[in-house]
Amino acid sequence: MRDQQALGGLRVLDLSGTIASCVAGMLFGDHGCEVVHLKPRNWRSAGELPGEVVWHRNKVCSQVDWDSSDSVEVVRQLLRGADVCITSDAPTCTMLGLDEAAPARLVHLHMPSGVALETGGLDVDNLIAATAGVALRQCSFGGGAIDLVTPYVSYEQGLWAATAAIAALVEREKSGYGQRVLVDGLHGSIVANIATLVIDPAAPPIATAVGPGGPHPAYTSYRCADGRWLFLAAPTPKFQQTTFQVLGVSQIWTDPRINGDFTNVHHPDNRDWVRRLLADAFASAPSKHWLAQLEAADVPAGLVGRTQDWLQDPQLQAVGHRRIMNDPVHGEAVVPGALVELEDTPAREPAPRRFVDLPRLPQWAGQPQPARPQPAASGRGPLDGIRVLNLGAMLAGPYAGMLLAELGADVVKVEPRGGDVFRRIGGHYNRGMRSLEVDLRNAAGHAAFMALVRASDVVIDNYRLGVLERLGIAHASLSAVKPDVISVSITGFGKTGPMAFRPAFDPLIQATSGMQQAQGGDADPVFIGIAVNDVATGCAAALAACVALYYRARTGRGQNACTSLAAASTFMQSGELVQYAQRPPHRVGGRDYAGPSVLDRYYRTADGYVRVVASGLQQFVGAGFVADPDLPDSVAVEQVERAILALSRSDAVARLQAQGAVAVAARNICELPDDPTVRAGYLTTVTGDTGGDFFVPQRLARFGRTERADTLRTAGAGEHTRELLRLAGLTDREIDAAAAGGGICEGQPLKGIAGVSYR
Repeated sequence: MRDQQALGGLRVLDLSGTIASCVAGMLFGDHGCEVVHLKPRNWRSAGELPGEVVWHRNKVCSQVDWDSSDSVEVVRQLLRGADVCITSDAPTCTMLGLDEAAPARLVHLHMPSGVALETGGLDVDNLIAATAGVALRQCSFGGGAIDLVTPYVSYEQGLWAATAAIAALVEREKSGYGQRVLVDGLHGSIVANIATLVIDPAAPPIATAVGPGGPHPAYTSYRCADGRWLFLAAPTPKFQQTTFQVLGVSQIWTDPRINGDFTNVHHPDNRDWVRRLLADAFASAPSKHWLAQLEAADVPAGLVGRTQDWLQDPQLQAVGHRRIMNDPVHGEAVVPGALVELEDTPAREPAPRRFVDLPRLPQWAGQPQPARPQPAASGRGPLDGIRVLNLGAMLAGPYAGMLLAELGADVVKVEPRGGDVFRRIGGHYNRGMRSLEVDLRNAAGHAAFMALVRASDVVIDNYRLGVLERLGIAHASLSAVKPDVISVSITGFGKTGPMAFRPAFDPLIQATSGMQQAQGGDADPVFIGIAVNDVATGCAAALAACVALYYRARTGRGQNACTSLAAASTFMQSGELVQYAQRPPHRVGGRDYAGPSVLDRYYRTADGYVRVVASGLQQFVGAGFVADPDLPDSVAVEQVERAILALSRSDAVARLQAQGAVAVAARNICELPDDPTVRAGYLTTVTGDTGGDFFVPQRLARFGRTERADTLRTAGAGEHTRELLRLAGLTDREIDAAAAGGGICEGQPLKGIAGVSYR
């Protein structure tokens, strides 16, 4: 049955008009759904984006005359037969009655950008980044608002929205009913920027004027003697000690200011002198020398590459992430492969979009009415009743568990004796999970874990290749005790190829895949403040789990699934990696990049920054910022900067909006709780390690019927060991014996989570 796709038989009506919503539709199509894409009523576009070649793969595309009742009736007929409908604007929902009278079995995935744009069109990412605090959290030389050249927030919104909608489909297999799922642009920004969204109201804004390489001197790029940039990924004690030895600067580790504590390396009092020592060392030899030395010592490192070269990389080709399609508009096109792979139900080969006239669209039979009454709202999430064992460490693995917990799963963080080392700076990612401390190399500990596998549905890991087999917990071992178990493995580079056994971290993949060079342009590479590949990989693992759960609900069969940071890097640059003849170049940034033009960029005001999208200089003339609409761009930028600098953000926005320009205030993350809408709908409080309350994200998606109601909290390492093993059927005597033999450990509740400091 390997030729099946996990979502085969599902029908998706994609009425969307943003990058995020088009990407969500792509993910459905990748796993077997029949997807019809119709541009929404308010569609406006200056031209096709190159990414539409890949975002609309495996889709049938057509145009609708929304003023024609006959055409709208075709849409209504498709809607009656759809399992999922994706929308991104309110007028389309209203016209089709989706707000009040959606079909009972329909999962309505609504994905508004959250930014009011009269002009419509796909690309609103930079406006979302401004209002959500992303732009002012990016490290730079000057510490101002930075315009990201790649729409990471939109990509993450699309990935998370598809995951949430598939979770709703899993729930529909039990209840018979669909529901409305809302994942807007702010949700997407929160999910993408989760690494920095721990807000201590008593703390000042985090200083970002630390250079484009970020605040961590062991987790950044260095220029070598040959002029090439090399990214060093050594955020953990083991990698730092080894790196310092390789570079001949071992004195850093023993220096009293560091005192053998890896967190002191990136402390503000130490980062500058540590960075200078490392920079001098790297500058003493060519990049080839240092790359060989670090690889021999098993320290993650890589050369800073270019986006346009990434799909040509031997590792990417080895794992199948370079695909070729014959697009009907642009001819032969190179596109990325699937983000996740399921062993028994692999993703379909990408097929080019097909354009058909409206009358030739598929004829979908109407959905049957549910056989039983609709259940009441549960407050427990669509994955209520699903148990997940999460072996993940560092960021992507724990984050996958947190996302599944947000969707209602009972997630158990399975930690080694002493707890996950990432807890010190990453407790935020462990929210919503219970904790089991176990030594899987101990016979009693291994037996206790396998007993819990029998009572679980999904097992997630992000071990390096070979570790699962050595621990006796590979999929074959798990399925021997739980035949329908689903396992999801996260790796750095995939399961085959020359880099398969190498460790990887998010910014290392940022560097090698071209993300950092694209943002920096001809200047220094830029460490992207969003943990682009880590968060996408964590969400991809959650997506894989939900896809496999849906398939299991239909067939009773479990399976193994996998994803990787390398795969995430192709997804999070999907529009930028597309190649075809005469393709326009993708955007490239520069030093402290403010935006691509005088009409489309950040401007500094008296109290912050505003992000502006204007249609012409005449709008700046009307706002009183320039006198002549025919000025050269460089002169116009200077005049606008000078005029806006005298105004507050609110005054600048008001003047520009009065002239028909799009303008939003750029907010610092610490300002988000001051917005009543954000505070009420998107944030909650948890106890921080300073004794006060920290603001953290609350709901990451809104569900019409099965939304989780409680606050996700972080457990102490081993806090739930005994109750979990009792649940698995162990007696107290057996639990005591396993503890006495070192197989398990019991811990205490956590008093408070720490802030996020390493980015």
